Amino acid sequence: MISQNALLRSLKPTDYEALHRHLEPVGLRPGEVLYEPEDTVDWVYFPEAGLVSLISVMVSGDQVESAVVGREGGIGFLEAAGAGIIFSKAVVQVDLVGQRAPARAYLAAYDASPSLRRTIAAHVELTLAEARQTIACIAHHPAQQRLAWWLLECQERTGRDEFRLTQEFLSAMLGVRRSTVSLIAAELKGEGLIGYSRGAIRIADREGLLAKSCECYATNRRFRELIEGPDHDGASHPRRLQKQS
Repeated sequence: MISQNALLRSLKPTDYEALHRHLEPVGLRPGEVLYEPEDTVDWVYFPEAGLVSLISVMVSGDQVESAVVGREGGIGFLEAAGAGIIFSKAVVQVDLVGQRAPARAYLAAYDASPSLRRTIAAHVELTLAEARQTIACIAHHPAQQRLAWWLLECQERTGRDEFRLTQEFLSAMLGVRRSTVSLIAAELKGEGLIGYSRGAIRIADREGLLAKSCECYATNRRFRELIEGPDHDGASHPRRLQKQS
């Protein structure tokens, strides 16, 4: 069965086979914590459905969401190939279904294959580019535009039109108070762009949400096209790797 995870699907067949024998299915519920800051990475997760939030935890205890990961990427694949320590809190936000591999097995495959290392490097490039765009977005764009962007990202990364996102998560994701989240969500609902009730969000008008979103959604899609090619669902190898092979 072909994996629905884009990172796994972008691997060359030999690299995928080297990992496939170590993969095991995993299913986790919202609120379950994969990692706390400074944990040793024992497993590398490859979501096929659902959403994981990577959260930076301040000394004060305040939490700010710094990234979300869905079927386009993985959790721990950067850290396992480096120091083996994760510095963010990784929490399931939308029911997670996917596969995971022991970090040791992943690292062995990574060390043995130059093509696997190049593929992972391409995904690292994409992750860094998206993180920098998020920083710029927080500095320059209003919360309503940013919420529209992230809802579109959540839709794309989960493959769903409806999902549950708590106000706490949305607050951390946007860096605003929960009361602000309620106000913005009510505005988007009033415009017929989303359905929103008790944490359940439904994308009602994707085109309208696109028009409401800031430029960052289109920018991130462009990043993916440049690195992975126009068909950036993970079905093909990253464009840069195709040129090298």
